[in-house]
Amino acid sequence: MSIYVIRHAEKQTGDFHHNGLKFNDQPITETGMQSSRSLVSFFASMEIASIHVSEYARTRQTIDFVAQAKSIVPKIDGRLNEIDVGCIEDMTDAEIQDQFPDFWNAYHSRDRAFRMPGGETGEEAEKRIRALFDSLDPNTNHILCTHEGLIRILLCSLLGLPPHRRPLFSIDYASITVCTFLPAFNCWLVPKVNMVV
Repeated sequence: MSIYVIRHAEKQTGDFHHNGLKFNDQPITETGMQSSRSLVSFFASMEIASIHVSEYARTRQTIDFVAQAKSIVPKIDGRLNEIDVGCIEDMTDAEIQDQFPDFWNAYHSRDRAFRMPGGETGEEAEKRIRALFDSLDPNTNHILCTHEGLIRILLCSLLGLPPHRRPLFSIDYASITVCTFLPAFNCWLVPKVNMVV
């Protein structure tokens, strides 16, 4: 039994701000819809106990076809939202470097913890994703549909790496990362990372 962690499918560009959400709420593209449909066959023979999505439309759209095929209503959970990047979402690299040089240096050195300006630290994001992840029954299959940065932080956590090492991982649109609990060793095995179907 495993937890299947999926990055949302390809998202549209443009301004899709939503009053109830802090950041841009882009829907997925037609290519993203095709990727979403392809997930149905991957999960067809599996029993799925639960599906969890972030508050952003692109995660719900990505897993919608699987949820319909399984007759499961996805649970919306803010703990699956992308890492809070604070005030830099719409800033250029030059603006960030000029206004937040300490953050810029820490982000690019990748050798120490840092806080996103006006946002959260990797450790704070790790705490919330692990709170959800660790609450799931490891004896049944679950699907989490979330965002690239949070998946990379979860991988660091499962592998015993600090969150600032997350750039070591690349996570593609609509990819699946498989996490399986090994009770004999009381640890998680990650047999598949960034698997695109």
